[in-house]
Amino acid sequence: MIFLDTGFLFAFVSEEDEDHSRVDAVLEEQRGRRLAEIAITTNHVVAETITLCRSKGHRDPKVRHERAVRVGRQLRSGVFGHVHHATLEEEQAAFEYFERHADKDYSFVDCLSFVIMRKLGINEAWAVDSDFTHHGFLVRPGPRPQP
Repeated sequence: MIFLDTGFLFAFVSEEDEDHSRVDAVLEEQRGRRLAEIAITTNHVVAETITLCRSKGHRDPKVRHERAVRVGRQLRSGVFGHVHHATLEEEQAAFEYFERHADKDYSFVDCLSFVIMRKLGINEAWAVDSDFTHHGFLVRPGPRPQP
């Protein structure tokens, strides 16, 4: 299984995003495989992705809203993979993880993702930032190379 992070999903659905081509390259390698069969995300990532689609990307707010609705429907229906609904225990573990890592810029959603990945034995995340690399996960495409 592969975990899908918010930044990856947003870059996938937003052609104007600077990471879109890198995300596209990762997906091209999976041609012939359905994301619904190999990927998982959380209901928190779904909410974060819908919110990001509504607030960022295209200049026109109407286009952003339409994208957010379309992407939300796709995510909720499992087109991009299975949606794991976090339990109260997982959310508590994520908050405790968040509390312990004041030295990092992890969001609560990132911490929840780490907890769930470990619990489910998932070692690969598709993400566009470095947060997942700090935990020994294989991350693709990963953060942009620094100039």
